[in-house]
Amino acid sequence: MALWFAAFAKAQDFEGQLYPPMNAPLEVLFAQGRNLSLGAMLIAVVVTLMLGKGIRRIDWRNASMYIAAVNVFIIFKLFLYGNSEIFILGSFAIAIQILLFVVCASRYERESFDGSNLMPHVVKVIYIFSILFLSCNVYAYIYFPGSSVVKFSGRFFGVTANPQHLAMVCALCVPALLYCVVHYGAQSIVGVSAGAMLACVLFLEYQSGSRLGFFGTLLCIIIGCRVFLDRRRIVYVLILSILALPLVYFSFYDSISELIRSRFVEGRSDTRSEYWVAGWNQFLQSPLIGSEPIGEPAKYYFTVSSWISAASSGGVIALVFLILFLMSSIGYVFNVNRLRSRVDTEYVDLYLSAIVLILAISVFEAVFLGVFSSHTMMVYLYIAGAGSLVGAKRFLNAPHRKFYGASGLGVRHLR
Repeated sequence: MALWFAAFAKAQDFEGQLYPPMNAPLEVLFAQGRNLSLGAMLIAVVVTLMLGKGIRRIDWRNASMYIAAVNVFIIFKLFLYGNSEIFILGSFAIAIQILLFVVCASRYERESFDGSNLMPHVVKVIYIFSILFLSCNVYAYIYFPGSSVVKFSGRFFGVTANPQHLAMVCALCVPALLYCVVHYGAQSIVGVSAGAMLACVLFLEYQSGSRLGFFGTLLCIIIGCRVFLDRRRIVYVLILSILALPLVYFSFYDSISELIRSRFVEGRSDTRSEYWVAGWNQFLQSPLIGSEPIGEPAKYYFTVSSWISAASSGGVIALVFLILFLMSSIGYVFNVNRLRSRVDTEYVDLYLSAIVLILAISVFEAVFLGVFSSHTMMVYLYIAGAGSLVGAKRFLNAPHRKFYGASGLGVRHLR
C-alpha cells in the first residue's frame, strides 16, 4: 500500500499538473498520496517490530544504505538553503523506508528461505503492488481514452507524473512477476495472473513510448525465460528464428516498422543529452558538494540520469556513495550467481535481472533519487533481497554453521 500511494504522490512533485474530476477515492490518492504513503509505512514498521523476532546488525550493512545516504545528503543541502520542511519530513521518511524496505524486508526474505511453498517476501510485496498499480493505470487508460489528462504528446503516463516514471515503475515490476510465472507456472492462479500483468506491463510500456522501459522489460523477460532453455532448446530456437526471419521480414516488415517508428521514433527530440550537458555543467561549477537548489522554497529538479543528477545536486560526495553502491551491487551479482547450484534458478535470476535492470535504468533515469517515490522504494526492496541471499551464501560456506532457513535451500548442515 505504501508503494501504491507513493506512485500517486510522485505526481505532486510536478507543479501545475492538472487532473480532472475523478472518482472520489482517486481524487484522495492524488491529493494525499504522500501522507497516505508515510502513514502506511509507519503502520507497517510498528506492526513488524511488534510481531517480529528482532533485527540483526548485519541488515544495516545492506548496499541500499548508500542510496539512502545520497538522498539524505541532498535533502540536507535543502535544509541549509532554508527548506527545513522537506528536510524534516524527508529524513524521517527515509529512516522509515530503511526500516521497512531494507531491514525488515531482509529478515522476512530470510524466513522465506525456510519453505519452498512460501512466496519470497520481496516477490510478494511487488506482486501485490503490481496488481494495484497496473489495474489503476489500465483503468485510467480506459476511463480517459486519448485524453491529455493521462497523455503528454501522445505518450501515456497514467497516474504517475510523466511517461518516464510510468515506464520505470512498470519495468521494476517485471523481475518479480517473471519469478511468479516461472516458479508457479500456468497451473497456478499466481502464475497466470503474473503472466497477465506482464502483458499489461508491455502494453503500458509501449503506450508510454519509453524505449528504455520497453526494451528493458524485454531484456528481463529474456533473462527470466532462459530457465526453460537448455542447450538443445537454444539450438532449436536459433534454427527456427533463422528460418522464420525471412517470412517475418517480407510479411510484417512494414507493419512492425510502422509500430516502432510511430511510438519510439517520430516526434521525439533528443532532450536527454541536453539535460546531461546541463547537469554536468552544474557539477563542474561546484564539484565538491554540488550546485545550489533553486526556487522558493528551495528545490532540486533532477535530470534524466541518477549519476548526473547526483553529481549536479550532491557533487563528489554523492558520487562516492553511488560508486560504493555500484561496487556492492556488482559484488551481489557475482555472489548471488554462485548460489545457482544451491537454490532455484528462477530465484537467482530474480535478483540478477533486477540488479542489471536497476543499473541500466540509473544511467538514463533518476531511479535512485526520491523520497516518496515507489521506484526508489522498489530499489531498496530488490537490493535488500539480494543482500539477504548473499548472507545465505556466507553462512552456507562457513564451516560448522547452519544458516537460518537452510532447509529451504536444500542444503545439508555441514559438519
